[in-house]
Amino acid sequence: MKRFDKGYIYSNLLTDLFFSIVTVFVFLQDIFLNEESTPEDIAVATPIFIIATAVLYLCLVIYRILYYRLSGYELTDKEIRCNRGVLFRKRSVLDYKRVHAINKKQSIFHRIFGVAVLTVDSGSANTSHQAEITIVEKSAVVDALLDELNALKENGVRSETVEPKAEEVLLSESDSLYNFTSAKKMLYTLINIATTAFFTVLFAVLAIIVIGICKGVLQLDILGTWGQYFLFAILITAGGVLIFSVFAFLGSILHSFVGYYGFTIKKRDNNIQITYGLLEKHTNTFSYDRIKAVKISQGLIQRLFGFASIRLEVIGYTMNSGDDNKNADLGVLVPFCKYDEIGEILGKILPEYIPSEKETKSVSFFPFISWFLLVFGIVATIILTTMVAVMAAAGAPPVIIVAVALAIFGVAVVVLVFKLISALLSYHTNGLSVRDGKLTVYSGGFQKTITVFMSKHLVAVENVTTPLRKKHGIASVVMHLKTNASSNEIKVHIQQEALSGELEELLIL
Repeated sequence: MKRFDKGYIYSNLLTDLFFSIVTVFVFLQDIFLNEESTPEDIAVATPIFIIATAVLYLCLVIYRILYYRLSGYELTDKEIRCNRGVLFRKRSVLDYKRVHAINKKQSIFHRIFGVAVLTVDSGSANTSHQAEITIVEKSAVVDALLDELNALKENGVRSETVEPKAEEVLLSESDSLYNFTSAKKMLYTLINIATTAFFTVLFAVLAIIVIGICKGVLQLDILGTWGQYFLFAILITAGGVLIFSVFAFLGSILHSFVGYYGFTIKKRDNNIQITYGLLEKHTNTFSYDRIKAVKISQGLIQRLFGFASIRLEVIGYTMNSGDDNKNADLGVLVPFCKYDEIGEILGKILPEYIPSEKETKSVSFFPFISWFLLVFGIVATIILTTMVAVMAAAGAPPVIIVAVALAIFGVAVVVLVFKLISALLSYHTNGLSVRDGKLTVYSGGFQKTITVFMSKHLVAVENVTTPLRKKHGIASVVMHLKTNASSNEIKVHIQQEALSGELEELLIL
């Protein structure tokens, strides 16, 4: 069995050194950053910091060396085998024909030492949290393995005569089926900033209502006149929006220009290959016929300006986490595009998954809000009654009790309005289309989602209703797909109850 490349040790030791320094510093920060600490205190703490960092780093060095010596892989005639782990040893065997998704990942430290991480996944829902096979090799070796495994999963048998299929190398973004241009990245950033600002304003309004009620009832002179109060409220809100927007801008810039650097999509025979990333470069390859669903998402701000993102549901691949398997954004197909361009983009990449127009719609608005009104009303009443009773028992002045009661009521009104808007959006969004073996499900409120999948991937249908709704012939429908256990449900709310019967017929067919 061949060991992983030694570059694994070197690249991880750089990361471990940084981790050791930060971890020890966090525990000793009260000494180094405390204004009351004297030079003598810092002098005493410095050797402790150095020794603790050295001990922690030494433990990590030993772990990396043991991991390297105990881990390896082997390609046999019919399967790929992999051993890895130190305290918890893991031995994985995967038949070539069961390979359906392959990912190459390179962090900035991996690039320094010329290595890359290759993860190979069978698509089993039981192992959806991590890939079965992990290999750390030189980047050129990983590229060769990637091409060879793509060929082997079609042939199923490895022999001297099996040669990797010649593939055209994707050299630039202009060769991609979708171009995530700088202009789109800037729009993507601005949309994220607008979304952050929206929720910041919402919470600021709640705070202003509470403080304003307290000022009006308690006559708090510390808040100044009403003119001064509103001026301060506006300035505080604007300041909060500005601060959050700056952080959102920096985060979005890094995510869009660095995280999605060189974003390309290409078809390779029966595979789709997605490449992206600057500091950590990913090359994800998975079988076209193993895709279970396409999800088109639109946040509220995206809906207002006509933009969307497209994600994929691929078994075992949108939830990878752990040591060498972490890959949070693998489900992304198109990070950002105009809503009107979705049909054109999917026509190039996944023509079978172009969404159909909605054929059904929600038949009643009240069920979208009824349970919320009931639960929220009970909870708000209990909180209000409890607070008033406690303050009355404690002998609080009536004016304080009135102020608290009005503040709770004001917050409840804002939350109720927020929910009403969400319910109204859900009422107009929910529905589905069944056409030519393809289901298109429209769902969501503030976050609109269009899910497209084939009827052959439908494994169960649930009819969710209440006696009152059943009396009126309406129900919510929950559909289960062959995909990750935590994301296999797709719901469409408040439809004609007969719809569930029509979907059940697809299971029989």
